[in-house]
Amino acid sequence: METQKTQGLPPFLLNTIPKSGTHLVKQMLRGIPGMKHHPDKGMFGHMQYQTPLKLERMKDLTKNEFVNGHLFYSTEWETFFKELNMKQIFVYRDPRDVVVSYAYFIPTLKIHPLYDTFNQEGFTHRDRIKFLIKGGQPTDPKRDYQPDVLEWYKSFSAWIGKDNVHPVRFEDLISSDKGRLQATHRMVKFLWSDLPMPSTRQKMVGKMIRNIDPDTSPTFRKGKTGGWKDELDGELRSLFKKIAGPLLIELGYEKNGDW
Repeated sequence: METQKTQGLPPFLLNTIPKSGTHLVKQMLRGIPGMKHHPDKGMFGHMQYQTPLKLERMKDLTKNEFVNGHLFYSTEWETFFKELNMKQIFVYRDPRDVVVSYAYFIPTLKIHPLYDTFNQEGFTHRDRIKFLIKGGQPTDPKRDYQPDVLEWYKSFSAWIGKDNVHPVRFEDLISSDKGRLQATHRMVKFLWSDLPMPSTRQKMVGKMIRNIDPDTSPTFRKGKTGGWKDELDGELRSLFKKIAGPLLIELGYEKNGDW
């Protein structure tokens, strides 16, 4: 019979919406003593786009190991993780901040499907934000149509409320020391549940938070939310409200459309 020290934590998934603090939460999870993470095992997008090797690797994970990805919700994925009895930490962020951050990030990533579209001559940062809000066809007609922000965001956030999925608001991790402490306690409680822990929850939380390196986690260093307020002008705000206003209320980021 395994002892408390060798039992270990069953492997789990860190699933995040792009630009929602993936690196920050990875650092926290790697603060768990003995935790392993191999970046080459990560998965992104729909299940049908994964290689058999990637799917097999998910079935061969060891104790105290997690994988990360940006996985759209689907019944196929849900069934896959259910059969593996694998828990998921799902990180999300204010959709407005996600869009602004993504608009800065995509032009730097050559493998992104929108890289050429966002780097075409005369295409401004504001054009990129508008494109991500409205959706549209990339310059390469062979590329998939980019859905509007509501459809795109909900393709991820549909994980919220599913069995064995623990939602984490990015803002709770950076807004204050108290908020970060409470959110990390909830994460630890979810991961271990009734399993024996190698130390107290308080010590585990402390180790996770101390493992945050602000120098390599720009989202944490910036330490603020609501950067979208400086980027979305009146027209862009109206467009966002029209397309995804109810989503902001549903997620608890706004109480009404008056923002």
